[in-house]
Amino acid sequence: MEELLSSLVSVRKVDIGKAAETLTLAFMDDPLSNTVFQEEATRFQNLLTYFQFRIKYGLKYGEVYSTSNDFEGVAIWLPGKKAHVSNWRGMLSGGMKLYREIGREIITKFNEINHYTTDFRNSIIQPPYHQLSPIGVIPEMQGKGFGSKLLKPMFERFDDKKIICFLETQTKTNIPMYQKYGFEVVKEGKITNTNLQHWGMKREPK
Repeated sequence: MEELLSSLVSVRKVDIGKAAETLTLAFMDDPLSNTVFQEEATRFQNLLTYFQFRIKYGLKYGEVYSTSNDFEGVAIWLPGKKAHVSNWRGMLSGGMKLYREIGREIITKFNEINHYTTDFRNSIIQPPYHQLSPIGVIPEMQGKGFGSKLLKPMFERFDDKKIICFLETQTKTNIPMYQKYGFEVVKEGKITNTNLQHWGMKREPK
């Protein structure tokens, strides 16, 4: 691990379950989660399955870090050329298992959103860049510095290597938090067939 990232813990395959639980707890009340996983009774399990897939994808094509072996927070970083989850890369990351467990209807909704966000992202930025996709801290640990612990070492590395960062959010109240780290809103839209506002934010290296 690079010296700048010595304060972070690399998530391994054996850690996928615990890391996915952290992201699930962090996103239980997220606008996108509530739009896609509308059934409250099954939301936790479906989100858990979804984030297991996202972490597998992150391990295969990018980097996944936690704050510690207690997994207070988790962040997935993807290089821009792998930010789009293509059908082939998705299959190689456990896409069939995801399809079987959460069902065709939810997968169809995800595909619609994925199509929108890919076009949205491509209208703003082209590789090379790195995308934060996503970051989450379990609710009882929020506001205690774990988000900063995940982000600051990565930004130091990206600044050193002159790498642009990008993220997307559907939560307006998150925008000021990301602005503190140097992100700026570069585009706003509305995800097709939803009521979700969608913001793209970019961070230039310092």
